[in-house]
Amino acid sequence: MMRLFILSSVLFLVGCQQKNTPEWYRAEGDRLEEAARNKVVAKGFDAFVRSPGYRHSRDIWRGPAVNLYNPSRSYVEVLLKEQRGRLYIEGRIAMDFPLCSGQVGGMETPKGTFRITQKVEKEYRSNLYGSFVDPATGRVVQGGVSSSDVPPAGTVFQGAEMPYWMRFNGAVGMHVGNVYRSEDSHGCVRVPVEACSILFEKLAVGSTVIVK
Repeated sequence: MMRLFILSSVLFLVGCQQKNTPEWYRAEGDRLEEAARNKVVAKGFDAFVRSPGYRHSRDIWRGPAVNLYNPSRSYVEVLLKEQRGRLYIEGRIAMDFPLCSGQVGGMETPKGTFRITQKVEKEYRSNLYGSFVDPATGRVVQGGVSSSDVPPAGTVFQGAEMPYWMRFNGAVGMHVGNVYRSEDSHGCVRVPVEACSILFEKLAVGSTVIVK
């Protein structure tokens, strides 16, 4: 009986250790993000932001103003503490969405008030971060690298895909990417594709982006 208890305890601890790996968290993040796609949030905005799980929620809140179109009177707020974003159209909150900003410790997304200077809907790739790939097969040999790193023999650098790219501060911009509910990017603001496509549609070059 004692041996069975010890064996069960070891298996439990091993399971916990496995679930504490970055790979597990990322896989779980992908699963939760997929489950949240296109989910309809029925509650009003005030109730939505007051809900206990708001900070870690992957839900996207859409209000009636999301159907408006007035780029000259539209702007977006990036709330770093909450890891959420808000789209305003004609002074009304049109959408509240999850995001992922720059990593703490040197890659933080800079705070301030900026304006969108470039928009690229598709086929945009980073010239700073990406993977080393085999040019003959397209196979990723090494991921999560910088363009300044030394590539393994026979590989070339390929920038990370950034659909719906909206540049607003030098090399920093908003784009579609993995949103793990914590600071995880190299400085850019990653947004789920369902929300980023709306931002791209409603904002224009010159629209304001407030990071705070």
